[in-house]
Amino acid sequence: MSLKAHVHLDEPYTHQAVVKALENSTKLKWIINQDIVPDHADTDIADVQLQWLEYELINWHHLSMHDKDSLANAYCIRKGLIRKSQMAYNMTKYLSKHPNSILKKAIPETWLFELDHVDYFEEAMNDVFEVERDLQEGHMFIIKPSMANKAAGIKVFNSLDELRAMFEVEDSDSEDEDDDAYDSDQEDLTQVREWVIQRYIHKPLLVNKRKFHVRAYVLAKSNIQVYLYRDMLALFAMKDYDTTCLDDNLIHLTNTCLQADEEGYDEQASVKLFWELGLDEKDLNKMFDQMKSILADVFDACTSEMTTFQAMPNAFELFGVDFMMDEDLNVYFLEANAVSRY
Repeated sequence: MSLKAHVHLDEPYTHQAVVKALENSTKLKWIINQDIVPDHADTDIADVQLQWLEYELINWHHLSMHDKDSLANAYCIRKGLIRKSQMAYNMTKYLSKHPNSILKKAIPETWLFELDHVDYFEEAMNDVFEVERDLQEGHMFIIKPSMANKAAGIKVFNSLDELRAMFEVEDSDSEDEDDDAYDSDQEDLTQVREWVIQRYIHKPLLVNKRKFHVRAYVLAKSNIQVYLYRDMLALFAMKDYDTTCLDDNLIHLTNTCLQADEEGYDEQASVKLFWELGLDEKDLNKMFDQMKSILADVFDACTSEMTTFQAMPNAFELFGVDFMMDEDLNVYFLEANAVSRY
């Protein structure tokens, strides 16, 4: 008996890897339809057992009506994990009920920051008065758009003037913007109203004097089992760590997408395997064990809020999860992202 699969992923490498895996399956024989486009995504869906598609192409009605004999590669509702502001809210609520959770130390202190226009900056700061108070003492923070990716809009700051200037520049850019030149594929940060501010991990674990974060891949299946893939990446900043220079993203941000076009970029220096960092194996295992415990509580927190995360018996999804460690080997959970390219 043959089974039918609809497969379409925007990243060619990932798309072909999925197709090849299905074609090489020794247990099941798959008939694969790769001709899936938005206007015809529902074509011949009635007898399809597997949808391995970009999120917006998945037929959720079919999936919910055939929970015993169909499968998809994403959960319909999971913003409680991948949207930074919603995730922060869920973690705060979870900790109020589970004060002894590992998340108490593993989640950097986080505030939701909403700003409609720079003219209302002072009013917005009233809602995060702890941040304003600690900025007066030079404490370091990092601000991120709630839904942006590829490090868009992220800034490290230690003064109120630096934060205000960030929004003044964006507002000026939006007024001068040439609509004909706008690239819809880029994040339009002038439209962002929802941000998160976090305490900056200012004493991170360094390797060769550089800051790094760990990118791990996590598979969630059904409702719900979670698997942490052991082979993880360490993604490095391009320049040596220096807290006296907060404006240089190549020092403080470890996203390789920021570095690729920089002169002197060396992929081998920026991307390494976690287990080959040259650290003591005991320390690596200690951090890995923390990651597992953190993920258990993160998913417990998210699945407890059914309006923002609903596990499904016939779905699975791969998430990219970012961790950072401090010099004492404490692990921090930074964020999770839905990924369609592996």
